[in-house]
Amino acid sequence: MKHQRLGTTGLDVSDLGLGTFEWGHRVDVGAAQRILDVFIDAGGNLVELPSSGVQAAAVLSRLSVPAEIVLCARVGVSMSETSHIEVGLGRSRILDQVDRLLSATGREHIDVLVLDVFDEVVDKEETASALSTLLTLGKIRYIGLSHHTGWQLSEMRHMSVPVAAVLAEYSLLNREAEHDLIPAADYAGIGFIAGAGLGRGVLSDKYVRSTPGDSRAAGELAEYVGAYLDDRCSRVMAGVRRAATALGVSSADIALAFNRHRGVTSSLVSARTEEQMAALARSDVALAPEIAEVLEQIS
Repeated sequence: MKHQRLGTTGLDVSDLGLGTFEWGHRVDVGAAQRILDVFIDAGGNLVELPSSGVQAAAVLSRLSVPAEIVLCARVGVSMSETSHIEVGLGRSRILDQVDRLLSATGREHIDVLVLDVFDEVVDKEETASALSTLLTLGKIRYIGLSHHTGWQLSEMRHMSVPVAAVLAEYSLLNREAEHDLIPAADYAGIGFIAGAGLGRGVLSDKYVRSTPGDSRAAGELAEYVGAYLDDRCSRVMAGVRRAATALGVSSADIALAFNRHRGVTSSLVSARTEEQMAALARSDVALAPEIAEVLEQIS
């Protein structure tokens, strides 16, 4: 697995990141440790905790985790109940959530703290002040943004928030970030982390004939995955499948190779088994220009 700098910072991250949003749900402690071990052995170092990721953080705290792991954690979203979600970047919410994350994970700092919402109400100076406090105390080391547009990224930078990375969903099935966020990040020398790097699992080609009973689309994430099971995505998948067959690799290999070709710093994947993780960790396909061009056109 290759490493590269996160934007213009001195932080090195693996080009594949490990997402943990199913830890504590469909991935128990034992499975999480095996997945993490495979990921680390392959050279991976970026581990991401989801919003309101208390369960995932609790699982992480029970694992044997090397000190060199780069922990990326989100704040700004509170979920007191599954039906009640609150968002905001006020000082109290940010400081409290960081303290809870540190307590839950047993770590002394978060490597990349991601603001998971753009707050249109709270004064940006308040948000910037809270982040400055956390940086000064050593509780966080870098700052990232998620669910922000290009102009919102510029607004945060205008308030002297030292943004090191942006995180947005990106894959052959969703290239919306190319419209303004990626150009804005590139201009500012900010790293780009692709969420759902395998198109919510669809680019692994597991849904080509039916919906596996143990898949995300067969459970509570059916609507989330189903958004990428339409005719347009089917046409994209047909092209991905042809490219994979021509190169003798998997559809997932093509999907991850496309992200690397487009300059993505790290693509997040959420493997649920060590076998899945091992296959993804071995992925090192480099796309020829003509294949990359065809994939760009069909997607």
